[in-house]
Amino acid sequence: MPPSWFNKPDEGDADSPSTPPPLNPTGTGDFQQLAEHLGKLEGLMGEANGQIAAYLAKRESRSTTVEPLDCGPLEAKIAAVADKLDQLESRLKSTAEAAPAAPAPSASEGPSNSEVLTAVNGQNTILRDLVGQLQTQMENGFGKLTDLVAPKEEPSPSESFPAGAAAWEQAILGADLAADANLAFKRQELLEGVLQGDAGARSLAGQLLVFQSAVAGQLPKLLKEIGEAYYAWQPKRSAGSNPLEEALVAWLVSTCEAAGIGNTIELVHLGERFDATRHNAASRGVEIAQVLGWIVLRDNGKVYTKANVTVK
Repeated sequence: MPPSWFNKPDEGDADSPSTPPPLNPTGTGDFQQLAEHLGKLEGLMGEANGQIAAYLAKRESRSTTVEPLDCGPLEAKIAAVADKLDQLESRLKSTAEAAPAAPAPSASEGPSNSEVLTAVNGQNTILRDLVGQLQTQMENGFGKLTDLVAPKEEPSPSESFPAGAAAWEQAILGADLAADANLAFKRQELLEGVLQGDAGARSLAGQLLVFQSAVAGQLPKLLKEIGEAYYAWQPKRSAGSNPLEEALVAWLVSTCEAAGIGNTIELVHLGERFDATRHNAASRGVEIAQVLGWIVLRDNGKVYTKANVTVK
């Protein structure tokens, strides 16, 4: 079946199929298709601009969640239209080139094949530029916008303090505790607790920051508050002490000494007998069942603040 852009030959004329007649620019063949595809291309450009405008409007509004843009479907439509335009260009060009030379037509006869070919080539140059610009807009413009709203992967707690972990540890715990290799696991546990919203970890970190910035006269009182924050974060479940507990106490006492303060700290252990002169408990009992703080002593060894405990 001959393509629509050939005029149908007369029956019995064997030479007609091999010699295409002149194109009729006012007909309903390829030029009509060309006009239709131009209209489609214009519509796709408007659709692309509409998508960008809608995206920007959503992004400016903080009340809605902006999903990443998917330009795949629209880009496929543009590619299909561009391919059809290329096919039309080739067909029109080959038809015009294959037509025999003819004398210049009068004004009433319409343009010649060569004039049609020149016009088609000019139009297709413009088309190629438009398609190229639109594809660039789709690939680059939408691609960049999609990157901006691409969901960021949340780091796991163990990866939350990569390069800056040492600086945070030193800021919260001080240089000596931050440099102690035996406390690496506990330091990481504290920082992870702060990130995860653990109230005990955040309270302890806050108290330690306050302690490091406090004036000398405030340090004794802060010792009691740091002890209670520590046990709220790390409840004592055995009779002994752990390395962080001992190292923290030593650091607090040495910091007080450097400030001219003679207060010291005495740890409380599970199973000890309750002593009303050294311990505070909300109920009656003879044996310490839970440690909620430590004893702060004056420079003469007498009790400055008692340790809060529970008893049984």
